[in-house]
Amino acid sequence: MERIIGNLDKAKLKLDEAFFYLDEIEELIQEDELSDAAGAKVSQATERLTNELSALSGKVAELQSILLALDEQQGSGAEQ
Repeated sequence: MERIIGNLDKAKLKLDEAFFYLDEIEELIQEDELSDAAGAKVSQATERLTNELSALSGKVAELQSILLALDEQQGSGAEQ
């Protein structure tokens, strides 16, 4: 159980890194002049990626909460 929680923490860190890199890419794109069509496509892709990462981040947090609750429940059962 602890190993799973540790892996979820690592996944959460990787998601944070992905958001950071996504922000960097967005800044670089804004600095360079792109055609309107290319800029629109990049913006749409960025928005989709951000939404996917947010959803994944939410799922990781949800799984982490469930595992912590299960771990606490097992700990309570072991004490009785």
